Amino acid sequence: MSTTDLAPWPQLTGDEPCKAPGADPEDWTGTPKQRRNGQEACLSKCPEAVRAQCLAWALDHPTWAGSAIWAGTTLSDRRRLRAERRDAAAA
Repeated sequence: MSTTDLAPWPQLTGDEPCKAPGADPEDWTGTPKQRRNGQEACLSKCPEAVRAQCLAWALDHPTWAGSAIWAGTTLSDRRRLRAERRDAAAA
């Protein structure tokens, strides 16, 4: 896979909960309880098209995405999705 095959940084609109005025960065990177708040905010308020871009980026850049919430997914969610994608590609 060449680097051109990797998802680019998401095209943010400014309407995402992670970019909202007063958004707490800990809701995406803090304790598990704080990340749950970010996950819920993302799933209920983030535009679907942006979530798709964020998820693609996080799946393609696992080291940079780390344990933060991306597109409403946790690190374990993304590990499972990457494994499913690998299995589907191998089939």
